[in-house]
Amino acid sequence: MGAVISSETDINSNELLKKLVGEKPISDNDPLWNQMFSFNMNLMDEINRAKHEKFAEELTSLLETFLYNAPKSGNFATLIKVVLRRNTELELSVKCENKIFLWQNANALIIIRYVCNFLVQRLSEKEFINYFESTLVETPTDSIKDETVEYENMAEEFLVHLVNILCKVPVNDFTIGIHMEAIRCIIVLLSSQLYQDTVSENCIFLRYLVKQDSKAAELVHALLANFLKHNSESIHCYKENKPESIVISLASSMWSAFRLTVLNDSNDDSLSTKNHEFPPQTLGLLSCALLMHIAGYPVINKKPNPFNEKLALFQNAQEVSSMVNLEASFKLDFTALYDRICGTVEQPFSMLLLYMLLHKNSGFRNFVLSRINLENLVVPVVKVLNDRVSSTSFRANSHHTYLALIVVLILSEDDFFCKIIHETMLKNIEWYQPDRPIPEISLGGLIILVFTKTIHMNTVKTRDRYLHTNCLAALANMSSCFKNLNAMVCQKLIGLLETMTKRHAKLIQTMRVNAEASEETDEIDDLSSTNLHHDITALEEGIRTVLEMINSCLCNNLRNNAHLIYTILYNRELFEHFHNHPMFQDLVWNIYLVINHFSGRIETVKSSSVDVVLDTIAKAAIIWPSDRLKKFPELKFKYVEDENTVEFFVPYVWRLIDRNSGIYWNPNLIHLFNPDAI
Repeated sequence: MGAVISSETDINSNELLKKLVGEKPISDNDPLWNQMFSFNMNLMDEINRAKHEKFAEELTSLLETFLYNAPKSGNFATLIKVVLRRNTELELSVKCENKIFLWQNANALIIIRYVCNFLVQRLSEKEFINYFESTLVETPTDSIKDETVEYENMAEEFLVHLVNILCKVPVNDFTIGIHMEAIRCIIVLLSSQLYQDTVSENCIFLRYLVKQDSKAAELVHALLANFLKHNSESIHCYKENKPESIVISLASSMWSAFRLTVLNDSNDDSLSTKNHEFPPQTLGLLSCALLMHIAGYPVINKKPNPFNEKLALFQNAQEVSSMVNLEASFKLDFTALYDRICGTVEQPFSMLLLYMLLHKNSGFRNFVLSRINLENLVVPVVKVLNDRVSSTSFRANSHHTYLALIVVLILSEDDFFCKIIHETMLKNIEWYQPDRPIPEISLGGLIILVFTKTIHMNTVKTRDRYLHTNCLAALANMSSCFKNLNAMVCQKLIGLLETMTKRHAKLIQTMRVNAEASEETDEIDDLSSTNLHHDITALEEGIRTVLEMINSCLCNNLRNNAHLIYTILYNRELFEHFHNHPMFQDLVWNIYLVINHFSGRIETVKSSSVDVVLDTIAKAAIIWPSDRLKKFPELKFKYVEDENTVEFFVPYVWRLIDRNSGIYWNPNLIHLFNPDAI
């Protein structure tokens, strides 16, 4: 079995691999390459991180030898050259459904990916790029290089080759493997970022990508199309079919052998990718991963990122318009994209894509806001926020939580969204409180419940200023449209105000005690004092925002919120705390007008039944003179991306790639993020 790559013997003793990593140069016309590219990759093992790590360790000895010998033998450069030469036959092979050729090309990329991953971890980018250039005398060969195109080196030419695969080769049962490996290879070439302490835009391969600005629209389109067509709504493991009798079954290994006699039979159905079981969601996930990374830099090397720009400009393919938009990068079916995102938005990459589209692509944002089934998107997004905040691992999943929050904040900037969510009724919500499912609630009411719960948890436990501010901003945007809030929602909203008030009083008392202790000991803990001051300031801002929300709701929708008025009356003592506080005095004026007016009406009611009291409030609200309330400026907050957004998103995207791409990186060498936090 030494003639093929196999796990029946020690992989380090495999004759093909020993020749590849050895000192002796291999000609680009040597039949050895066809033999080397003829193996079957068990993709399911790639999902198993432990198996993947073990296989990488088994390859270490060979790759260390290759690291030393490749500059002299030129075998890595020859390997790249062989792959580039084969590119000229790709299009014809796709048309003829030449499964053998396509399968071998995918395998060649797998070998290159493992080699590149090893080299990138141990060399500087410049040293790594030198491995693409052979120092030996080369024989003339065909290449994908166009005479009108000049590449800096073969490394850039290889990257362009990978981009061309994604843009030019159609995805089908026979090509899905080569597409996945092309994406993985690009990701590996860009992975030098992992070994730096901070985010850098100076990655050489990232610069090579940006140079392909003429292909930017085509590549973004291809990656989005892959996400659209090859991303499963429910990620699950695919079981391998039983291998045909002519295939040697080696399920315990990532690389198993095919009999060489089989390789000459291109009509054998056993070579179909259906027997290899390429999970279709893998291509969608990988495509989204690559897109999120390359579009995640607004600027690269002080130049606008073309991939970022194309993501912002593509339009709806179903939109009929007599005007030709010259700025449009390409067209895609927004309905299909919306439905796919709705089905997968709980997955981190889908949430990240949704955020980027809502933030950057105004056409898609307007399309989403016009949906009559908006709850299909908003409910799972709100559920993500609820589940993450309720979990003990909030810090480890904070990026996903922030994105869910920002998505709702962006949507809340639209007046129609704020109105329609209170007219959209939901039934049997079981995940908010599993022990007591909510039989019926408006979408707006559900958002308020989750957001008040998030602020409450943050106030008591996490004390995350970013979470605190943006949750309040989203609620404030929606407050003027609060309508027909049910009793549970009103209790949670006023309960939040009570929690924040008690917490504020406790911190004030703590600050006084600390100040008295400092006077006695002449020692001042500046850090503790500063933290207390920040917490108190944040709570005061939060309390004021909640009071502004109540005012906004009363001024705009008092007649449609009997339960809110009832809850305010029931908790009237709470508002006494704000009378003498200079930051809140102006905001309790309206609330006390409401308390005085409706309490007077209720006192005339003989029955203490809640239903009777609510009915009395509803009738009194109809004749309430709305001009009696003091008007405040409209509450409108807009999401603005931080200047250091790259520092936030790039490590997060790499963390997701490390977890989901089927590529193993040595965690001991990663500096960009903490692999142990995954």
